[in-house]
Amino acid sequence: MNLVKILAAMQAKTREIYDQTYAPKGEEERGAMSVQVLTDESVNRWESAMESFGKLHVPYFSLDCTVHEKIAYSRRTGKNSGAPKEDLVGQESHWEGAVVSADGKCICAFSGYDGADDVLIALAGIAEYEAQKG
Repeated sequence: MNLVKILAAMQAKTREIYDQTYAPKGEEERGAMSVQVLTDESVNRWESAMESFGKLHVPYFSLDCTVHEKIAYSRRTGKNSGAPKEDLVGQESHWEGAVVSADGKCICAFSGYDGADDVLIALAGIAEYEAQKG
């Protein structure tokens, strides 16, 4: 599985969304994206890669931490992030933005803009993962 291509698909979608929605408002480029692929189910081994889009830190939190908090929930539950706070464990995030593939072996996540846009960016990564599977 080529994680670089998955991140490139997410980066392209991030650029598209930023240029259409956030740049006209004068908002800065910001965000973190990550992909994790299960490579060995017998030992729960995940291969991962991460990339930034502009700034990683905003006044209220660190986007690279938040993207991993979204993934933590998805890895534990096998569900997309966005759960109620009472369903979380430890440092898991209740924010939307992590999406699990249909086979449960890939999680793509983005943190930086609103939840709906974060999900669209993650879905671009999942689409690339599915394309690579054939």
